[in-house]
Amino acid sequence: MGLFTFFLLDKCWPDFNKSAGPIDFLESQISIAGSSSDHDATPLSSDQGATPLSYFKYDVFLSFRGHTRREFTDVLYRALDNKRIETFRDSEKLRIGEELEGALLEAIERSRMSILILCDEYPTSKWCLDELVKIMECSGNGTKRPVLPVYFRVAKSDVQFQRNKYETAMADHKKKGRNNHKLEAWKSALSEVGKIYGQRCDHKTAWGEAIDNIVEEVTKRLPPLPLYIDRPLGCDSELEEAKSLLEIGSHATCFMLGIHGDGDEISKFVAELYNKIRPHFETASFLSNISEKTNESGGGLEHLQETLLSEMGEEVRTKIGSTFKGSSEIKQRLGQKRVLLVLDDVDSIQQMNSLARRTDWFGPGSRIIITTRYEDVLDDHILNNGVEVKKYCIAEGSSSTVKEENVVGLEKDFEIVINQLKEEDSLGNVVSIVGMGGLGKTTLARKIYNSDEVKLLFPCRAWATVSKDYSGKEVFKSLLKCLKPSASKFEDSSSEEELKQKVKKCLEGKKYLVVLDDVWDSKAWRTIKNCFPENNNGGMILVTTRNDQVAYVSESKEPHHNLSFMDKERSWELFHKEIFCRRNCPPELESIGRSIVETCKGLPLAIKTTAGLVAKRERSEDAWEEIMNLLPYWRVADEDSSEEMMELLKFSYDDLPNKMKPCFLYLGVFPEDEEIWVRDLIRLWIAEGFIEPIQTGRSKSPPQLEDIGEQYLKELVDRNLVQVAKRRSDGKGVKTCQIHDLFRELCISESNNPDNNNNNARRLSYPGNVGAYASIVTCNQSCTCSLFIYQDVEHVWPHHIPEDCQVNVLYFPDWFTDINRTATDEYLKGLVKSLRFLKTGYAESYELCKFQGLETCDMSYVYNGLSIGGFKKLRHLRSEFGVSLSADEVGVNDKMQNLQTLGYVSADSQLGSLLDNGCFPNLRKLGLKIAEEQGSTEENLRRLHCLSNLRKLVLMFEECRTPLDRIAFPSNLIKITLSGFKDLKSKDMNTLGQVPNLQIFKVRYGNCEEETLNCGSAGSFLRLQVFIMDGVNIIRLSSEEGAMPRLRRAVFYNCPDLKEVTKQMRSLGRNLEFIEYVDDHGLSLG
Repeated sequence: MGLFTFFLLDKCWPDFNKSAGPIDFLESQISIAGSSSDHDATPLSSDQGATPLSYFKYDVFLSFRGHTRREFTDVLYRALDNKRIETFRDSEKLRIGEELEGALLEAIERSRMSILILCDEYPTSKWCLDELVKIMECSGNGTKRPVLPVYFRVAKSDVQFQRNKYETAMADHKKKGRNNHKLEAWKSALSEVGKIYGQRCDHKTAWGEAIDNIVEEVTKRLPPLPLYIDRPLGCDSELEEAKSLLEIGSHATCFMLGIHGDGDEISKFVAELYNKIRPHFETASFLSNISEKTNESGGGLEHLQETLLSEMGEEVRTKIGSTFKGSSEIKQRLGQKRVLLVLDDVDSIQQMNSLARRTDWFGPGSRIIITTRYEDVLDDHILNNGVEVKKYCIAEGSSSTVKEENVVGLEKDFEIVINQLKEEDSLGNVVSIVGMGGLGKTTLARKIYNSDEVKLLFPCRAWATVSKDYSGKEVFKSLLKCLKPSASKFEDSSSEEELKQKVKKCLEGKKYLVVLDDVWDSKAWRTIKNCFPENNNGGMILVTTRNDQVAYVSESKEPHHNLSFMDKERSWELFHKEIFCRRNCPPELESIGRSIVETCKGLPLAIKTTAGLVAKRERSEDAWEEIMNLLPYWRVADEDSSEEMMELLKFSYDDLPNKMKPCFLYLGVFPEDEEIWVRDLIRLWIAEGFIEPIQTGRSKSPPQLEDIGEQYLKELVDRNLVQVAKRRSDGKGVKTCQIHDLFRELCISESNNPDNNNNNARRLSYPGNVGAYASIVTCNQSCTCSLFIYQDVEHVWPHHIPEDCQVNVLYFPDWFTDINRTATDEYLKGLVKSLRFLKTGYAESYELCKFQGLETCDMSYVYNGLSIGGFKKLRHLRSEFGVSLSADEVGVNDKMQNLQTLGYVSADSQLGSLLDNGCFPNLRKLGLKIAEEQGSTEENLRRLHCLSNLRKLVLMFEECRTPLDRIAFPSNLIKITLSGFKDLKSKDMNTLGQVPNLQIFKVRYGNCEEETLNCGSAGSFLRLQVFIMDGVNIIRLSSEEGAMPRLRRAVFYNCPDLKEVTKQMRSLGRNLEFIEYVDDHGLSLG
């Protein structure tokens, strides 16, 4: 931990190499500002130098026409300055030459947001228009950084559509002719900014009122400076899991979260978590490398206390003097503030005692996050100080997701490179893999690096990704992380030369393999090569590069291994596997099939995409001949072939059945690289009306809409339009999926095609700050709308949707969102009839009851229980933290024919009444929370067995135990999950073994009363295929001959005491897994 560098930067960046001036701040140490105003200049930790930490120089860039300078703009500038909002206001002196440059260009690039005073004279200035283009470019049209247009005595539509004086100004520019090459860019920027709802200031608006509104909006929208992370881990699901443990939405109390593990990526992980949750707190501090700083001479702990107070916005005039006084100061000054405090790399209880001994040191709703390598530090803190600390364990590399795909043709490459690495007696110790981007150089290098053969050959291994815009310091730090993962941290104050020498010292006398991935030029090699010892002891260096000159400069062994495109046979093998799997290709199709493959020019992505298209067509010569004739000519050797590739991707889209096209295009509403829950996706398709019931005309019941949706998704996966991210516990079904960036771009472009908007529907997606939505078309009053919000934009989103607009979907995936606080009662009344899908954090039950047209209701928490009788169309109800159901006397007798998913609900007498009256005849998935205060579980669930369609059951026990033989399990259950089960006995397993159709059994977080848990005799678990235990205190598992005869997979997560499993499990070979740490295998109702 502590080996990473973080800076206070915006999430989305200009290229540092394009920025004006030296970038001194890259040498700074980690720190975070938490002053009384988030817009103050960022203070440094007092032990650091004077280099500014933030890439940003200004809070606001103010763009305006000159004639407003001494009027409205000047008053606005002073108002912003009074609020300590650092604002850049340009002057005519900066406008030199024909193009934006110098201080003006830098000011736009290094401002956190922009305000545009759009008056009727604004478009007459080429400088204003150039500024506007640059602002929209840097802000991603308002999606990366906030842009606030002020329509100053001008209509918003005049700006967006260039009407009236804006039209005249554009015509004048065109007539003059000097800037005709810029006209389209100007018009496009005006159209984009005109789509953003800003502030209006017309002749009737008082300036004071308008300026107050502008300053207030800037204050709300100007984001806190986040930590900059050079290479994000890409572990969104783990971050969301840790975030959920923090219960950000709760202000009732302060509590601590301890993140522990041996991985060196914990510091980066918690920095990403910090960035996600920082906006929810009044002030914050991120104290890094605590273990090192504590050991510094001169009062390390006192200095950290001073830093903490300073970063929290508290003035520290004199030195604290003692840790006792510092602790008192922290408690006194921060006891009423809602703060976020990160203590990174804690290794002793003394550090905790000085910085965050008790939760009452901080105000209600505060969160303290502790990272440590030693879990016993957290245990000591809990024991000695009587505080509650939630724990989260992260293992190194646990965030990686492996893409499921056919890999063809690397076997020979692997063998060749391995043999070169073995040649110790030949000249040189560098081996190079050379080839153009996308050919699999990194994939091959990673396969070699992780192979058992290489691990035996090279006891010492290290990996560093160099990349085009490399930093020598970062390369050496990456190598040190691999070579000394548990050693002391390497601070950013260390010079590049010092880090280089540390790498050399680690490698001396060892037989090592160092992989330098993605080396672009010879300069990078010359920077890095001196870290390798001169006296080589069998050490080898493996370089991957796009440039063969790098291989020559590094004196790589010859011949350099050039990774080429797939040859005809390998291309045909991949194409054949994609279409026919293990079956043979009909002889009459092989010739034309090989011709189709040749058009892909050996590029795997093109081969797989084309194969996905061909696989769904008729397997005849005529059909395949037609495909070959229609395939566009694609020159894979040309790096400018993105348009051709997009056409090829679109060709796969065009071949989709019409009924599936809107399902595919819908994926464009999710953020880039989002891991999408399949259950949500299918239910959204249903809510939007994309999936219609099948009328079979037979006595057999038609398939459910959800089953049809599963088939749609399967087809999209089979066509390689959608990627599998995670499988379900059975290893077959898809739990989460992803879409490639190119396909997402295709979805968005095709969605904006008027031909695909026949139903006049609009879907607005807020990926970040307010006003930054992906679909930039505002809803017409007659259209339907769906709204996706991924960050907190309370009180704002309703203003973008007319009150009489029909809203189908409200999707708020952040669990802390409270829909009752995000919109007025009057506005919510307009959604009563139309809303079909609701995903949010919190809601009052009386408000939910108004939405009786809901089909899916998914939320974290429902206040005051829920009267369910009125939701006749409801198909899925899910409450993360549980909900108590009730029904009035009339509703309790009505059957909810459509309800399929219900969880998690209290197994109380109210539920018992609903079950007694047969209210859920078609329920397929049920999650129950069982607690002692609910009364007799046996009595409440006496009619559970009547749920004849129930397939999945989750039982969550809260500090109680119910013998399973008292629960009447439905016979058609195929999956049972127990969570928090105490004192699991052989008797309980015997009960479960009698459930006739049980295929998947999972136990999470429990213990076994008996040292040996018997899983039953012959005939028990007759159909069981998957057995999973997670976090269970168990020593031995046994069974008699004939139990679990169909078992094909057994997985044990975090069961360190387990010494023996059943004979049947031992026979599973590689399908028997023991995993110490794992992410995202929690409870799910699918």
